[in-house]
Amino acid sequence: MNSVRRRNEIIMDVRRTGSVSVDELMMAYGVSVETIRRDLRILDEKGIVRRTYGGAVKREQTTWDMPYYDRMQLNLERKEAIAREAVLLLEDGDSVFVDGNTTGLVLSRLIPADKNLTIVTNSAMVALNLVQKKGKLSVYMVGGEVGEDGMTFGYKLHCELRQYRFDKALFSCMGFGTQGIYYSKWEPLQIAQMMVEQSNHLILMADSSKANRSGFLFGMELNRIQTLVTDEGTPHDMRESLRETVRNLIVTSSDDQSER
Repeated sequence: MNSVRRRNEIIMDVRRTGSVSVDELMMAYGVSVETIRRDLRILDEKGIVRRTYGGAVKREQTTWDMPYYDRMQLNLERKEAIAREAVLLLEDGDSVFVDGNTTGLVLSRLIPADKNLTIVTNSAMVALNLVQKKGKLSVYMVGGEVGEDGMTFGYKLHCELRQYRFDKALFSCMGFGTQGIYYSKWEPLQIAQMMVEQSNHLILMADSSKANRSGFLFGMELNRIQTLVTDEGTPHDMRESLRETVRNLIVTSSDDQSER
């Protein structure tokens, strides 16, 4: 196992259990104490975990979000499974908004070129993935100031987005629970809230690392969302509660037998 995947799994362990020990990690991954300590030091420096004597614990800051390129590698296989299910929800003739979150970027790689879709995005990377397909897709990118993650933001973005109406909008969040969805920054929250008014069908793509996780900003109640696509890592009891709130819950599975 390479170091990136090992660190991603350590992040998931910390988020799930609240803490990890060096000894446990050494046994789990069959590597030296120096390797594990280096992993934990790197994750601490990035603000993902807090190192302690003999291990690390979860950080609980509600205003902090992992850097975009680190998030891109986290839980990648589950994001791909979620994206594959989300693609099945798109129909010929749909007008679609895809936000620039990491799952949206994975989604853009999987949308078939021969699908007759009109797609609007605020991400240069999503747009590039789509236009390179050279198929039936019509792709529009809304303007604004461009951040280091390739996404546009600001007043111009909001003005342009208000001109559109969508059949479906696909987006993500920092965290979700039975009460609703959460964000750490204003920009993605405002876009998600705009989509409530401008889209007929809201599709939330959220992997299990975001389950039972809150943030500084409350986005919306779950009953505003038509479809939630997550993975089997989301706790079973939480899934049962979600089914009572979300109109359509899709849980992807590692054996390709998704729950609907």
